[in-house]
Amino acid sequence: MDELVDKLKNKALEFKDDLKREELSLSIGDSEHKFRLSGIGEKAVKIEKYIRYEEIVEGVESGKQGLEKSLKNLIENFKEE
Repeated sequence: MDELVDKLKNKALEFKDDLKREELSLSIGDSEHKFRLSGIGEKAVKIEKYIRYEEIVEGVESGKQGLEKSLKNLIENFKEE
């Protein structure tokens, strides 16, 4: 397994600048979301996505049970420690 991890990491690092321009489509709940590869490092790959508040509310109001609802619940139920 270590050999596979090293191979994957080395390829990611080799093409780091080009990979940062790529998008990744993921199905979350009942919808498809595009994420951007925003960081490629020695230990991990970072993905990110900006989701407007309007998209969150519209998604929940249309009955989506995925990312939008999870974000809305997280924000609404957050309590400062």
